[in-house]
Amino acid sequence: MKVFESKFTKKELDLLNPIIQNGQLGFGPNVLEFEKQFTPFSNKQYNVATNSASASAFILFSYLKDKYGECDVYTPSLGFTSPAWAAKHFGHNIIWVDVNDNLLFDIDDYYNKRKIRCERYSDNNVKPVLMPILYGGVSNIPGFDDIKGGYNEIVIVDSAHCVTPTIKNNFIFFSFHPYKPICSSDGGMISTNNLEASEYFKSYRNFGRKNNNESYDIIQEGFKFYMNNLNATIALISLKKYKKDLEIRKNNYSKLDNVLFHDNNSSYYFATRLDFNANKFNKKNQLARHYPLLHKTKYFNNNNKLPNTELLYNKIINLPLWTHL
Repeated sequence: MKVFESKFTKKELDLLNPIIQNGQLGFGPNVLEFEKQFTPFSNKQYNVATNSASASAFILFSYLKDKYGECDVYTPSLGFTSPAWAAKHFGHNIIWVDVNDNLLFDIDDYYNKRKIRCERYSDNNVKPVLMPILYGGVSNIPGFDDIKGGYNEIVIVDSAHCVTPTIKNNFIFFSFHPYKPICSSDGGMISTNNLEASEYFKSYRNFGRKNNNESYDIIQEGFKFYMNNLNATIALISLKKYKKDLEIRKNNYSKLDNVLFHDNNSSYYFATRLDFNANKFNKKNQLARHYPLLHKTKYFNNNNKLPNTELLYNKIINLPLWTHL
């Protein structure tokens, strides 16, 4: 499938040219402006721009390790590798959760697995972390906001497919690569209402630094994870186009039949159809399922069985809704 070649208008080039001509390609003012303008989308007070969603997940799981120690991370296997890899890298326990018939986090399966884990480890004081994925762009998971596990769960949402989430969470991260509803050449965001955490994220994305009058101090772990000024400028341009492009994606979706449901606040990243002829259809139309099942990969395999995930996987057809294909 051929990706579109984006053409900038004169007005958009007027925003880009000064950045390029003045060499303001590193961290710059448009990063802060993008964070500010993204607030109505994330509905969070603090938005910290990074160079990728993968970096955002890495920073988040570093913070949770520093704050709570080892955590139990409940997440679907139908997702991209980097969030789960980041959790495992920092010593958290990955517990795969099945998906429901809409390919979303199965709440009942979470309840069952949490109960079994607590019974097996009666002295278990490990913090539970739920990491649902807003697959395809949906903004929420029916019933998820009413979870009452009694375990004081922390919720991290993988919103790499959705720009306007409504799901309740403590932390949420986004992706802005060229295929996404908000695009740049690469980029991510962590959003939260937790001031302490946001300060940790800002320092971590900039090598663990904290500026002082003369230079800077290194106050914590960190790496080069900040979004650069050029990508922030492109993302700002994309942000202005979001509403118009969303209407086109919605219209594309409305023309399809037998596709999974999208809610009113969905970003309509793609439409998914479940079909027994998926393998043949995907091959003929050069479509991909986006992900292998992580619990079946060599790196993550821990002999988990996810019956519904495995039943539905070979039926998945992801139909593109983005506007320029």
